[in-house]
Amino acid sequence: MRFADGHSDFLSKAIDIPEENWDVLASSPQKLRKGGSILQVYAVFVGNDYLPAKRALRQIELFHRLDVKKVFSSSDVPSGEDDELHVLFALEGLLPADGYPELLRIFDRLGVRMASLVWSRINHFADGSLFRRPATGRGLSPFGIEALQIMDELGWIVDVSHLNDPGVKDVLKNFKGMVVATHSCARALCDIERNLPDDLAQEIVKRGGIIGLNFSPRFLTCEKEATMDDVLAHLEHFVKVVGEDGVGLGSDFDGLPSYPKGLESAEKLPDLGEKLVERFGKELAEKIAYKNWLRVLKEGIRK
Repeated sequence: MRFADGHSDFLSKAIDIPEENWDVLASSPQKLRKGGSILQVYAVFVGNDYLPAKRALRQIELFHRLDVKKVFSSSDVPSGEDDELHVLFALEGLLPADGYPELLRIFDRLGVRMASLVWSRINHFADGSLFRRPATGRGLSPFGIEALQIMDELGWIVDVSHLNDPGVKDVLKNFKGMVVATHSCARALCDIERNLPDDLAQEIVKRGGIIGLNFSPRFLTCEKEATMDDVLAHLEHFVKVVGEDGVGLGSDFDGLPSYPKGLESAEKLPDLGEKLVERFGKELAEKIAYKNWLRVLKEGIRK
């Protein structure tokens, strides 16, 4: 079984440790290869860093040095028969360009092809899903609408994971290109704002997008622990709600404090693959494991 994953935080961890120690991380290139991954989206994640542009550029510079096949256009997306590891990177939140949408054109020249507007916080572009804090009710700001227009012009994919519900609706209303949720779970099974409600998941997939399932126990069970069966339960729910062509993986490896038992790193993905075949059959298992993501990226990157 091959695998494609819509989200991991390898870059933000790797810039702070020596290269010889990278393999302690859950989604290092070596572990991805061991697990059979042929495509990985590495997020450029800056958190609340007081110099977000600097931290983003360090991660992008590291990405360009990685010994992997890099994805900068739709033609770079691997075929389903390819065994080599391909990686693209995405901005997790627009904080590196906060308040200046025109800077997205510079990030495009550096290789960005996908981005989310926020990371579960408020910035100049939008409000995120704020976990335990009260919801603001605001979606995208005028800066956010302008950013969407520029991302549409550049041919990017927009990721709505971390946006609140009004923000997701604003993206679907104002963005003409591909919309995805790279690392989210089903709110119907774990009722937290960070997870997607069924109606918004359906709207994303109706437009050709995909829901990449997050491996966070907190999102899967609303508790600190989870198993692969919990992952399968959310996948099964989304298959029923949005159809078999709109569901994939979005592990959030290297961005979580814990993982489902037996799924602690990318090299454990073959174990998940076996359970996918048992639960869904080979054809649908392959769609979930990698084929749906390959299609979405092939269609969604307009370069």
